[in-house]
Amino acid sequence: MDDKSPAPSLHMRLPIAVSLLLLLVLNGVVVWQWRLLDARNEEALQQRFQLEVQGIGQQVETRMRAYEMTLRGLSGLMIGSDQVTAEEWQEAVDQLQIEERYPGVLALGWARRLDREQLDTFIREVREGGRGIYPAPREPADEYVLVDFVSPPTRQNRQTEGYDMLGDPNRRVAIETARRSGQAVLSAPLTLRQDADDNHLTGVLLYLPVYARDARLQDPEARSQALTGMVYGAFRSQELMAGILGPQSRLFSIAIRDQSANGRELLSIEQLEAQHASRFRQQLELPLYGRIWLLDVASTPLYDAALGKGHSQFGLGLALCAASLLALLIGGYLYVRERELSRSRRATELLREREERFRQLVERLPVATLLCDAQGRIEMANLRAVELLNCPLAGLQGERVRRFIPVLGGLADLADELGDTAATRDYDLCPDSGGALPISLSLCALKDSTGTTYLLNLVDLRLRKSADERFRLVVDASPNAIVLVDSRGQIAMVNRQTEQLFGHARDALLGQPVEMLLPEALRKGHVPYRQGYQVSPEPRRMGGNRDLFGQHRDGHLIPLEVGLSPLHSGGEVLVQAVIIDISERKAAEQRLREQAEQLVLANRYKSEFLANMSHELRTPLNSILILSDQLRQNTTGNLSEKQTKHADIVYRAGSDLLQLINNILDLAKVESGRMQLKIEPMDLQEMLVELDAGMRPMAELKGLRLQTRLADAVPRLVLADRVRLTQILRNLLSNALKFTEQGDVSLLVDAERQGEGELEWLSFIVQDSGIGIAADQHELIFQAFQQIDGSTSRRFGGTGLGLAITRQLVQALDGEIELRSAPGQGACFIVRLPVQIATVQEPATSGAQPVRRGAGSTVLIVEDDANFAAVLVEEAQAHGFASVHCRTGLQALTLLQQEHFSAVVLDILLPDISGWQLFRRLRSQASYRHVPVHIISCVPQPADWNEDGTRYLVKPISQDDLAAVFVRLQRDSDTPQQALLLVEDVPVEREHYREYLQHLGFAVHACADGSEALAAYREQSFAALVVDLDLPDQDGFALLEQLDQIRPLAGQRIVVNTGVDVSQRHLQLLRRFSAVVVRKQGDDLQQLSQAVQGFLERVPASTLSAPEPRARRLQGRRVLLVDDDIRNVYALSALLDEAGLQISTAKDGAEAIERFLQGGHDLILMDMAMPIMDGYTATRLLKQEHGCQIPIIALTAHAMKGDRDKCLACGADDYLAKPVGQDELLERLLHWLEVGSAG
Repeated sequence: MDDKSPAPSLHMRLPIAVSLLLLLVLNGVVVWQWRLLDARNEEALQQRFQLEVQGIGQQVETRMRAYEMTLRGLSGLMIGSDQVTAEEWQEAVDQLQIEERYPGVLALGWARRLDREQLDTFIREVREGGRGIYPAPREPADEYVLVDFVSPPTRQNRQTEGYDMLGDPNRRVAIETARRSGQAVLSAPLTLRQDADDNHLTGVLLYLPVYARDARLQDPEARSQALTGMVYGAFRSQELMAGILGPQSRLFSIAIRDQSANGRELLSIEQLEAQHASRFRQQLELPLYGRIWLLDVASTPLYDAALGKGHSQFGLGLALCAASLLALLIGGYLYVRERELSRSRRATELLREREERFRQLVERLPVATLLCDAQGRIEMANLRAVELLNCPLAGLQGERVRRFIPVLGGLADLADELGDTAATRDYDLCPDSGGALPISLSLCALKDSTGTTYLLNLVDLRLRKSADERFRLVVDASPNAIVLVDSRGQIAMVNRQTEQLFGHARDALLGQPVEMLLPEALRKGHVPYRQGYQVSPEPRRMGGNRDLFGQHRDGHLIPLEVGLSPLHSGGEVLVQAVIIDISERKAAEQRLREQAEQLVLANRYKSEFLANMSHELRTPLNSILILSDQLRQNTTGNLSEKQTKHADIVYRAGSDLLQLINNILDLAKVESGRMQLKIEPMDLQEMLVELDAGMRPMAELKGLRLQTRLADAVPRLVLADRVRLTQILRNLLSNALKFTEQGDVSLLVDAERQGEGELEWLSFIVQDSGIGIAADQHELIFQAFQQIDGSTSRRFGGTGLGLAITRQLVQALDGEIELRSAPGQGACFIVRLPVQIATVQEPATSGAQPVRRGAGSTVLIVEDDANFAAVLVEEAQAHGFASVHCRTGLQALTLLQQEHFSAVVLDILLPDISGWQLFRRLRSQASYRHVPVHIISCVPQPADWNEDGTRYLVKPISQDDLAAVFVRLQRDSDTPQQALLLVEDVPVEREHYREYLQHLGFAVHACADGSEALAAYREQSFAALVVDLDLPDQDGFALLEQLDQIRPLAGQRIVVNTGVDVSQRHLQLLRRFSAVVVRKQGDDLQQLSQAVQGFLERVPASTLSAPEPRARRLQGRRVLLVDDDIRNVYALSALLDEAGLQISTAKDGAEAIERFLQGGHDLILMDMAMPIMDGYTATRLLKQEHGCQIPIIALTAHAMKGDRDKCLACGADDYLAKPVGQDELLERLLHWLEVGSAG
């Protein structure tokens, strides 16, 4: 049904239009009638105002007549008495009571007429009569009319006494007119004498002539001659009108103009007009005593308010409201009527529409629908019923339903039986076509005023029956067992798989409790769980986190997974259980566990294989390298030049094999994921400086230009793994230098893009101008043991592991590496790494200055914990050291640049920079390369820590360990900078060697020829000499002879660095000087670096003053060599015996303990991998149970991660990995033998 209201129709708009029309018409009539009434009222009010104005004029005339009569009374006083005194005058005026009866009069007075001759006599009489000073007229005249008496006798009135009225033109005109006419006369508007000081006040005078008694007054002349004086009244205009009108004066605004005086104003209303626009106004001419006054009368607000016009407007408003209300009532009535009519029409249309919809709904129902009366006759049927019954629609009309469903009883009984529920009954339908069809019948009773009608729905069950059969087949075909359980916990349905899984027949399961499928021990306990689930059923999967089992008919248990799903069927809740047999999965899991164990075992075997390979390969290599090194040096001089050359080839081949073994171990470590990253703050500029210093000698030997640059956008301080990043760039630069014959090699560090959060992507671009790489080889070269081709390997050497390790390291750092190259155009490797920008925050204690304490050798203590620093300072003073304590790394860097310290005690966690960064900066300075450093920190020691000359202690440490730190410092003396003489004629090589030797801590004096070397040797002593044999001015051997003549070279350490072959005779000569020969290998800088560093790195400080041969310092010292490999025993014994050491051997740890207990040894060289008792056990027993105090050096072929820590943990003092170099071994022996002697 559509519940939306229809749009307003034309019928609904009609009441609105009628309401608006009535509103306009009625309001128009009301306004028109109001205007007519208002006009009539206004006319009546205007007439009323005119009458009131005429009344005002009459009042003025009446009052002026009264004033005239007053003056005539006074004139009678003057005529009736010969001599009137002032008292008599005043008494007569008082009797009149003018102010009470006739208000508005300013003054009443008597003006006496005098001739010129009478003036003086009159003035004298007046003054003699006691009236005071009586003023005389100022101007002489023939005739005077002087004011004699005036009342009331106020100050203003008294000042008019003696005034000559004939002196004023206006007064003269009025006096002459009254004198000649004998009548009262008004003067023109004038300024009264009383108001002489206030010129703005205007008034008038009313004159009445007084003649002599018995005088003849027949003509004007006679009257003029008979005049004795004038009785007059003085009036102010405003007071006059106020006196006349009284209270009425507030209702009117009156202006008076004297028409006889050219309209001169006597009273003005301009101010009132400005404040209020008068509603009524009327002018009236008033003739008075010879003057014509024009009265202009206007209404005041008080008068307008008294008329009550607002009542008329209020009536208009009421009339308009009444008319509007009437129009709205009529419109509302019409609207309600039209709305009801519209609703009635819509209801009729909706009913027809619903009937049509119902008919269409019934017609389109997917089920057969019949509408029957109470007797079961069909009144209506839809098309689906026609099809189902196979009877035309016309044939169905009036037929009984029982014709098609014979077993159907009365519809009323069936309706009562089914009730109001949606229950159905299944029947067999007999269509006209014959046969029987299964149907489902539902019935609904429709009751109305005409009776009861029944709606029957017939559903064809043929498809449902077929679907049920298919569903049963599908359920039976399911690979999983399906069990349907009713609300009582009994099995309502099972499929074939359930029978097969549990071994029960279907009939034996139906109606049985579901617990019969469970193991007997669990059946009773399962009932409460089942009942609880049926209270709040929800889909659930069971067996995922614990094992579930069912029980077969024969009693064996079946591992299961069960999925429960509630199904609502009518008012009952069924539970469908899908049971999965996971026996095969369990077996597969068992196989996977076994395979995982095998993989772990294989991985362990791999690790053991790598360790054993390292051991088994390094063990023979140790003998090969030691013996071949001895042979190629030919210290005894009994080998031919060819034999020496062959020995050198064997030595270099063994070194290459050692490098291959190290690369394989590195690659295995990366691929196994055991590599640990150490993210710490690092300075990119410092890293570039270190790379440049390490790779520049190789570049200069090949005549290449090496450039390193840090872009401006790159932050200098970042968080990254310094060791791995340096290894990546060193590998790339080494390859670039190796495969470049001319041109340059560059390294550029640039900021590429912003990463997520605080990450910044940096690109490290290594570019060369070498041979280039074909595009099809770009991926191949990153694989292990792969190079461009076989000729490359033969030409340039290498194992093909460098780039493979590089890519593995880049991926471990979450980065990516890219190659851009073409044959003949060089190669460009781009490494992109995400790094985090490190910010250096100024510590809170940065303002604290370093604190110096004590005297003696100075130890730098870098510790931010003030309490622990105080303990360190106290311990240093107790052992004779001075100390400088600083709390930040930046302060320590400043101090290291300003002065030299004997030792450094360092914490890793500093408030500003990392202690690792400070440690690397310290070791990068030549003057601090061999200074003892003790790291004392709460940070655990790194797993791959391997730093000679540095001890690592983890807080908290005991007092004994702290004391041992400074005892060790007392043993290790500060190594002063050694002087070294370098003689090399090639400028590039000379500069390279000078920088490298300075980097090792030597003060290098470089000479280009023999003469410069001789001059330098005469001026000072040198700890060592590095001499090239091929000099431009003389032979190198001759130079050594001359130097020996200047100062004996016996005991002086000499390195002969040459590119020419050394004959047997020359070797015998060099043997006399204890010289070491290093052959220049072109671009093989690594061999040269190892040879130079192996000898020069540990030249003792005492050689500066009196050089002593190493053999003499080792002469007669006793070393116990413990090794089970006869080859190593032979090689090491030969080497140590040649160095002057006394050797005793043991083949395992047990024999080593026996030999130690016999006594007489200064040092033990202990192999760690031996039968019967390995070196770890033997070392631990020697140190812990037998009180061994002599140094033990672990000598092992195990070079895997953690081997060094393992050796030191068992009690060894030092660690050497096989194969060991001759110089490295002898220097390490010399160091520990001297330490043991000092101890």
